[in-house]
Amino acid sequence: MNRATGDPCVSGGMWGHRGSRPRTQTPGRIVALQELKMTSSMASYEQLVRQVEALKAENTHLRQELRDNSSHLSKLETETSGMKEVLKHLQGKLEQEARVLVSSGQTEVLEQLKALQTDISSLYN
Repeated sequence: MNRATGDPCVSGGMWGHRGSRPRTQTPGRIVALQELKMTSSMASYEQLVRQVEALKAENTHLRQELRDNSSHLSKLETETSGMKEVLKHLQGKLEQEARVLVSSGQTEVLEQLKALQTDISSLYN
């Protein structure tokens, strides 16, 4: 600031460059600037609140989907286990039939049963 003239702009002054005229900071202008800053801050805050709410809703949805998928997976595992037991039972029956066929000499049917037994074994292994 130039002490002789009172010009704040002489050495860069409060406005950052020489020769510019200082603006008068009236109380109304100051209040308007503060309100503008506050409005901007409130808008940013409200936007963040909306984003957090959206993320919470998505999180809730994903947690429910995970529970549903886990339940469905458990059901599938139970069904698979049951099917394996049925296949083992069928394989036992086929082996029993094969022994009967061997003892009665029906070898062509026995070959068909062996092929079927191999197919069944590959299903549950």
